[in-house]
Amino acid sequence: MAQVSFRPARVFAMQLLYAMEISGGTVADALPGVLEAQPLQDNMKKYGMKLVDLVLAHKAELDSEIEACSAHWGIERMATLDRIVLRIAMVELLYVPEIPMKVVISEAVQVAAKFSTDSSGTFVNGLLAGFLQKRGMVANNTKKDA
Repeated sequence: MAQVSFRPARVFAMQLLYAMEISGGTVADALPGVLEAQPLQDNMKKYGMKLVDLVLAHKAELDSEIEACSAHWGIERMATLDRIVLRIAMVELLYVPEIPMKVVISEAVQVAAKFSTDSSGTFVNGLLAGFLQKRGMVANNTKKDA
């Protein structure tokens, strides 16, 4: 069976969360514009919305984890897209066990490198590595209970 890439869903989630953060609006406010700019298959939209819902439900916890893993770099100083990509990756690592860790990390690094700053891929990779180490999770195809 062919593996399905959920990158369009992750990019959709990133764009929706970014639109919400920049505008201060809700999902309902931002969703039509994001969907107009990037039409998606239903399965991608469903997974993307799952990620958005998880990020919104756990935002305070995620931001606390990001702060704890970023030595001398406050979350408010980070590029907005980097924060959003990190939140999405962390919810996948914590709450979507069917996605292998290596896939989550690789996708986050590639999305950050494409859509954010020149150093974002390296930054996201390093922060996620610190997060996995702090949580006692092993970065391979299996997950260890955190």
